[in-house]
Amino acid sequence: MTSELEDSAPPQPATRRGTPSSVRTTLAGAFIVALGICAVLPIRPEVPVRTAIVGLVAVALIVGACVLRSAAAIRAAVFIGPLFGLFAVGILGGWPPAVTTVLVCALPLACLLFAGRRPALRPVVPWLARGSLTPGAPWLGVATVVLSAAALTAWALVVRPEPPEYMSELQRLPLWLAILGIVAFALVNPVWEEMLFRGVLLTELASVWGVRAAVVLQAVLFGAAHFAGFPSGPVGMMMAAAWGFVMGVMRVRSGGILITYLVHVTANAVIGTLAVLILR
Repeated sequence: MTSELEDSAPPQPATRRGTPSSVRTTLAGAFIVALGICAVLPIRPEVPVRTAIVGLVAVALIVGACVLRSAAAIRAAVFIGPLFGLFAVGILGGWPPAVTTVLVCALPLACLLFAGRRPALRPVVPWLARGSLTPGAPWLGVATVVLSAAALTAWALVVRPEPPEYMSELQRLPLWLAILGIVAFALVNPVWEEMLFRGVLLTELASVWGVRAAVVLQAVLFGAAHFAGFPSGPVGMMMAAAWGFVMGVMRVRSGGILITYLVHVTANAVIGTLAVLILR
């Protein structure tokens, strides 16, 4: 699994004078992980002070990445900074969720592509590729969707959780319209999630800490991001992390995020439909 992504990892700039390469590498990876943590922390309108503190931490990390002059950390900062900012402004400002989601799917990527005008930061999006369909990819994708749907169904039947607000709204609609809403959400939401976790975080961490560490860390961050999701809590976080690990493996083997995006869309659509049916 190691060679595919390491061969395509962006070259790093020469070591800054006076700073050992191993120290810069360690710091760069730490900055990327810390930025990832900022990106996955929940933003709640009732506690804007916490969001402001996280925002200040993110700004400090971005400045630190620039001072360190690590191309990997700067690329991560260029993407995660606007992503966090848009979510913070959208949620705290009461923007319609659809507007916020569309913006976070487009603006962070646009910032990253603009940053690619600087030769020292190229290539900025080597992960934005169709990739290749490996022989086992279809079976692994189908297994991922089936097992995740079965696990969520079992969790929902045992825990009988209160459905999230958006799901409660869908349940008030006719079933066909609710499923249409689920499919629309499933098509859009995985765009920014795949770009963040299997794109930026996996690629940039792999360039400084290696592929194996990158696959594990992006999965852990993916799980943490779903702590308050559906499924929720520690069990939901572990389920999402396991799912993110498999997606990371698929991303490395294929060389692009198209396959993981398609699997993500399919799984979200199936899981969302099952959730609406089970929790009615």
